Amino acid sequence: MGRFSKLAVSTAVAVSLLSVAVPTLTSSVQASTIESSQTQSKLSLSAQKKLDPYVTVENNHYVLSENAKKVVSEEEYNVAKQVIAQTNAAVENSGSVINKNTKVATNDFTLSNDENSVVSLNKGELATKRKKYHYGVNKVTYHWNYIRVYLNKTTTQAVAAGAVGAVGGVGALIANYVSGGLATFAVGAISSSVSALVGSSIKGGVWVDYNFLARTVTSCGWQ
Repeated sequence: MGRFSKLAVSTAVAVSLLSVAVPTLTSSVQASTIESSQTQSKLSLSAQKKLDPYVTVENNHYVLSENAKKVVSEEEYNVAKQVIAQTNAAVENSGSVINKNTKVATNDFTLSNDENSVVSLNKGELATKRKKYHYGVNKVTYHWNYIRVYLNKTTTQAVAAGAVGAVGGVGALIANYVSGGLATFAVGAISSSVSALVGSSIKGGVWVDYNFLARTVTSCGWQ
């Protein structure tokens, strides 16, 4: 079976099995879903790129400047404002801290400036490992307009193989951010990206950026 055929099968398995899979992972973030705003609204990646410079961090909250109305329509501005309000609720409920430079919220795991270095803050312990690939973690961090889904090596192997429990686990992991039919779509996109990245060689854990406003995977890589 060719690589693209395998990806197609992986996506189909992910989408079809999510509804019956038993969740095996839990998110470290207890946040309200953002589905209500996504169901009716979708914001293009180009519009989000225009808005990004106008999103700042103040008092551990994302803030969208009124000046953003100069570069996007009133409707696009309002969609972004609504999503930011719900993302701020997620930040507060999870006890996460937003990095003012990267504008990414996390509570126990982040990547250092060195792309080959992972800094873990799990259980209050700081440890830096300098190697290319890592076993990794299962968790989610988020920006104002996308989530980064981390899957450890074992979960990555299972997702790439289309295992029912792993697919359901990804659904459980992102449930605080994307739910219902949109979650099914997101899991399919994430699973396909994982399969495309790892191919037949699973070196470690992976991360996948899923933009919940454009409803697409924008990037992925190894933990």
